[in-house]
Amino acid sequence: MLSIIVAIAKNNCIGINNQMPWHIPEDFAHFKKITMGHTVVMGEKTFESIGKPLPGRKNIIITLLKNYHPEGVDVIHGLDELFALAQGDDEVFVIGGATIYKLTLPYADRLYLTRVNITLDGDAFFPQIDFENDFEIVEEGDVLFSAKQGLEYQFVVAERAIAPPHNSADTSMPM
Repeated sequence: MLSIIVAIAKNNCIGINNQMPWHIPEDFAHFKKITMGHTVVMGEKTFESIGKPLPGRKNIIITLLKNYHPEGVDVIHGLDELFALAQGDDEVFVIGGATIYKLTLPYADRLYLTRVNITLDGDAFFPQIDFENDFEIVEEGDVLFSAKQGLEYQFVVAERAIAPPHNSADTSMPM
């Protein structure tokens, strides 16, 4: 199963200057709990913003850069390779950034969203989610408050209403 995990502002902002625009400790703990022991997939910018492979998880970097080979991760160059590498995993998590989210959203089975109650002028945005046709919300947590950031947030899980087109259509990286 291909899942996406992302924290998004009310206007779908997910980043400013290659960084998350907030630091909500409870969201980081939620992310760790959900992704631990699974495969995580990210673009090279997201990997570089993290700075190292995430421990306790298989790390895959998807990139167009042919000579990009950081230590401790698998590097792939398209969705076909992702589907092949992810076979056998019960759930693979796409963790960013914006380009990788846009590339994988049509193939995602499940979304783990942290909705952050703020609107920001960022430079990275999550694609619009069609909750009318593509995804339906299956879990909606209480609205919580992060004292550290002074922000309200909510954990939401959505599942695809109709099965995604795994391994079909054009799965090459866009140029």
